[in-house]
Amino acid sequence: MSRFSRIGWGAVPWFFVLLASSGHANVQVKLHVWSATDTSAVEPFIESFEASYPSIDVVYREFNTSELFQVVMYNIDNPKMEADVVISPAMDLQVKLVNEGLAYRFDAENADAIPNWAQWRNELYGFSFEPAALVYNKKALAGVKAPVSHTDLSNLVRDNPEMFSGKIGTYNIRQSGIGYFFATQDAIQNNQTSRLTESFGRAGARLYCCSSEILDRVATGELVLGYNVIGSYAIAAAEQNPGIGVYFLRDYTITMSRTAFIPNTSQAKHQAKMFIDFLLSREGQQVLADESALIPINQDVETVLTPHLENIPVFRVKLGIGLLGFQDELKKNSFLDDWESSILWSGGQK
Repeated sequence: MSRFSRIGWGAVPWFFVLLASSGHANVQVKLHVWSATDTSAVEPFIESFEASYPSIDVVYREFNTSELFQVVMYNIDNPKMEADVVISPAMDLQVKLVNEGLAYRFDAENADAIPNWAQWRNELYGFSFEPAALVYNKKALAGVKAPVSHTDLSNLVRDNPEMFSGKIGTYNIRQSGIGYFFATQDAIQNNQTSRLTESFGRAGARLYCCSSEILDRVATGELVLGYNVIGSYAIAAAEQNPGIGVYFLRDYTITMSRTAFIPNTSQAKHQAKMFIDFLLSREGQQVLADESALIPINQDVETVLTPHLENIPVFRVKLGIGLLGFQDELKKNSFLDDWESSILWSGGQK
């Protein structure tokens, strides 16, 4: 039987189990990881962790970013919440959960190898380097001059309606936590971001929950362009399908980190700490680089991303209380209303 376990969203209830008896020295502990990360991307790391710690059996439950936030918030006062580690790329939602007092504070063994912008209060630790990428269908856009900036991209879409009509994919930011995060960071970096959103709306952009859905449709040619796709997923997809191109705009590239914390309610804090320590260790980071679709944050570990980001201005989003600005209910509703009026007014697809 495989030591890797996955339980998807909507599965029947399951329970924390200790497989032990008074006559055995080895205790089998189930470690419940709730994560907004594709199972295929994280499986090699989990298999490596379990090989290093055979007394721990990881039970992995996959959500999208918004679902994960909602189910953890729903269980905020539930001492029986089963999550031992919570992982998400939506840095703002993770900060909000930690700021609510949900996280267990501990000193990660390998925190010194992680940049300061990707850790917060000894409670929330980033372990991957995730730039937002453009993905495109190489055949459909053959011969098209690549845009340099977000403004160039807006002009390209506006000036070529026959090429892009119904063929652009991006997030439905009302449903996607990572989509909302990228959109708000765009607004911070670029005061012309509404113009790009309007260009997408006029082109009838199609909206999705997840990077994987956009990538699948770019691969088939159903879409010719995908915007703000998680870079690690984009590069992995391009390696599997040479028809997919990956591109980073030259004015700025938003970069976030997938983060992890241990809920205070965890019944396996020691094992959860071991899991995060391994995530941040040189060995764990090397596994991410060599065997998974994720890109390690440790700059001493060579990655497939390095040649893609040469001479690209990278904006690293810093973990901290500042990320809660766009989580204010009034500000968030206003932002979503403005986005929706731009993206949907002329035919954007839900």
